[in-house]
Amino acid sequence: MNNKIIIAIAVIAVLIFVYKFFLSGPKATDVDVEPAQFEELSKEKDVVVLDVRSGFEFRGDKISGAQNISYTSGGFKKTVESFDKSKTYLVYCASGSRSVGAVGVLKGLGFEKVYNLRGGIEHWKSEGKPVVR
Repeated sequence: MNNKIIIAIAVIAVLIFVYKFFLSGPKATDVDVEPAQFEELSKEKDVVVLDVRSGFEFRGDKISGAQNISYTSGGFKKTVESFDKSKTYLVYCASGSRSVGAVGVLKGLGFEKVYNLRGGIEHWKSEGKPVVR
């Protein structure tokens, strides 16, 4: 009987772990902004728009003026370490997952003015915001 209880608890713990880290989608952060706010912030002085998708994805639709630095390329942290911390960074990816990670790296490096486009460029486009190729 005790073994069955222990196994049941272990199975439940694994299911919770899988859901929390793999199935629940991008994690919300305190710096998530909607497309309208992201667009307004992009018009301010000393703003850098970072597209953290792959180079292949970046060749498609993108937000005007965005710089591409792939979050998954392996050199992301080393590249952004040299960035000016006094600027504002607006970060996006396709759906919001990679950009949450990129924002975490930037925040961890001491960047204070960093914002994540909630839902990524797909949310941006669904709101009718402009893109360029």
